[in-house]
Amino acid sequence: MPEYETAIVQLYVRHPLTSQTVVLPPYTVDVQEIVTRMFPGRTARVNACALLGDDLFITNDGPDSQCIFRLPAYLIRGGLAAAEAFVVTLDGSGYVGVALDAAGNLYTAEGVGGANHIVRYTGIADGYPGLPAALLDNFGSRADLGDAGAASFFADLAIDGAGNLWVSDAANHRVVVFDAAQLGAANTFHVLSNVTGQIAAANTTPTLGGFAQHLFASPEGVDFDMHGNLWVANNNDGANNVQNTRTSLVQLTPALQGQVLATAPGASLQPDADRGGIDFFIYQVPNIDNDAGPAPQFGGLQIDRAAARIYVNEEIAGRGRGYDISSISAVDLVTSVNDLDIRSTNPGNGGLTLVDRPILVAIV
Repeated sequence: MPEYETAIVQLYVRHPLTSQTVVLPPYTVDVQEIVTRMFPGRTARVNACALLGDDLFITNDGPDSQCIFRLPAYLIRGGLAAAEAFVVTLDGSGYVGVALDAAGNLYTAEGVGGANHIVRYTGIADGYPGLPAALLDNFGSRADLGDAGAASFFADLAIDGAGNLWVSDAANHRVVVFDAAQLGAANTFHVLSNVTGQIAAANTTPTLGGFAQHLFASPEGVDFDMHGNLWVANNNDGANNVQNTRTSLVQLTPALQGQVLATAPGASLQPDADRGGIDFFIYQVPNIDNDAGPAPQFGGLQIDRAAARIYVNEEIAGRGRGYDISSISAVDLVTSVNDLDIRSTNPGNGGLTLVDRPILVAIV
């Protein structure tokens, strides 16, 4: 979990005896220490992180130190891996979300907020290159995939089983997909545009049922579940006067994804609002403090596919929430059931990552 303001990355695990969520200190990474050591006098800020094998990637969005770092063997060495942290790219700025494909290519959202692009980096170094190379670009090629036809704020990225790259656009309240056959070419994309109107929520709890006004409301976190559904976390911060009465998580079916990919490059598909419950589902969640506080604002989202559980970080309370997919429609107003003891000073847009393998306790 990245902490934007403190520039720290923490690893959380479930305690084997108490089942509480606790920090595993040997895996803590102080990104400010890395930046100070490599670029003295600069300030670090952490937006998102991702894993490729045992290696950890961190997007650093400091006011004067914007880059992406790679920490080799992080899951083996824990925080000790910070000693061999090296730069993947210094070529962009404003790094937000990050995703990696099976071939080791890195995709990120970068650029000025409200006008950023999706960029692909190939040939990234997979081992510590030593000094002074660690302070420089360590990739083979850079390709700008563009802004999908609009001044965008791309936040999070996810790659489906066929290699298509799906990204959230919080500024334009839409989801964009760059199809696998065209990755690397500029502005070859398809758009799933917003739905505005009376959209029936899929909640079975009467208090959280009713209607949403928009399918997407500043969407940020995205990830796929075990059945190929794409889940989208609405930040719902009211950007451009698009806001729902309640914050929500949206499930987009493989059938709807297929419809989007079947459109012509550059085209937009707007789902029929009446297809809610068939092509898409919208699940509303309670406000903070058992629905008595302000509305939550969701950021990064990850899904434990084996456990069928959604993890999403949240901006207002500065913590995480967890939802079992099998029972998400029955979520009620008791927020403690879903609150997690995970600290986030900013949802980070791209946000958290999940470890999908056993880890060792590093000796520090």
